[in-house]
Amino acid sequence: MKNKILLCACVVAMTALTLTSCKQKTDFDAIADGVSEKTLQGYFSGAEVFGDTLLLSVVQYNFAEDGTIERTTMEIGDGAYKAPETKKYSSWQFGEYFDGNKGRNLNLIPAEGGDPLTVKYYLGGIVEDGQPAALDKNNKVAAIASTNEDVVGKKWVGSDTTFYKIDTVVNVMKYDSIFKRTGYKKDDQGNIIYDENGQPLYERVLVRVDSTEVPTKMKWPIAPKTINIRRMELYRDPTTLANTGKWYMLSQEFDINDKRETTIKKDTTSSYDFRWTYYTYSSTSTFMIKAVQENGEVEFFEFGYDFKLPSVTVDKQVLKIEE
Repeated sequence: MKNKILLCACVVAMTALTLTSCKQKTDFDAIADGVSEKTLQGYFSGAEVFGDTLLLSVVQYNFAEDGTIERTTMEIGDGAYKAPETKKYSSWQFGEYFDGNKGRNLNLIPAEGGDPLTVKYYLGGIVEDGQPAALDKNNKVAAIASTNEDVVGKKWVGSDTTFYKIDTVVNVMKYDSIFKRTGYKKDDQGNIIYDENGQPLYERVLVRVDSTEVPTKMKWPIAPKTINIRRMELYRDPTTLANTGKWYMLSQEFDINDKRETTIKKDTTSSYDFRWTYYTYSSTSTFMIKAVQENGEVEFFEFGYDFKLPSVTVDKQVLKIEE
């Protein structure tokens, strides 16, 4: 649009300015409508703790290709659970622009009749008064259920130690297997099998294994430099819905002198029980919990979950399931 205005201005400035001023709103409508129609498909979800509570509120909108929408809300927290509740909308319509044309109202038409629900399409997501901002493109209701299954009810433990090391030479045992050819490899028809270079392949049998000690230079650990141990446990009682947890942390650092004698310069231990809730929840792999101790002290733990190992990263340390 800027290029059009400049080009027309070089020909007839006043006429061009008049025409572009009239056309700018129409062009913006077309661009915004097209982008929104393509973008408004799939899930938009948000999760947030309102106020000083241990209750996470969740809202998500699922825009289908046929124009229908499902809006689902739920709550989950310490001693609380509001099951997912879904309302269906038959269609949606564009409303007015706001915030200098950066966002636009959307009117969701209820499938069973009644007044439309007005939400805002803003910052690439859906914003509704009194609900978390739904800026993530995922199904949080299903994701939270998955996290409850994968993370809650398990003991997660990590133990990492770093060492002071010196250059030293140690004997490393090297092994060499000796084979003997016994004939050509053949297929089921008795034909010799060849490799990709056209060389015949041989059948082999192991004759012996020779071992040799080889002097090898390496960094050899002589004393601990740091010791870090973390333990995180999250539980949710199926009857009372109470969210309880346990946290343990040991962090030690050591100095070493010329005689290789170590002295401890940091020795920190933290251990307590707590009540908890999901405080922020982006996805199954990224979320934060709010932990409240019996004395009222509050702490926040950022979690990164890796389902392949599986493991969680807490306090920048990888914790694995303790069997």
